[in-house]
Amino acid sequence: MTELAAYVDKKMRAASDTAPASDMLGLAVLVALNLADECFRARADHSDANGEIHQRAIRLEQIVDQVLAQIAETKAG
Repeated sequence: MTELAAYVDKKMRAASDTAPASDMLGLAVLVALNLADECFRARADHSDANGEIHQRAIRLEQIVDQVLAQIAETKAG
């Protein structure tokens, strides 16, 4: 929790430095939107990575099936 609070504080200070004339509520809303954007991007990146891993696992399974089928044909023939 402390680490999260420090991260939000860091973001609030950065926003305040960029727009010093803004009120605290406006800065808080801006920081909240930026943090939500970070969260959505991280979720999308994670989802893309999981999709890629799933596709690679399917391809590996197909390769193993092909090799096993070739071994079975060799033993049968």
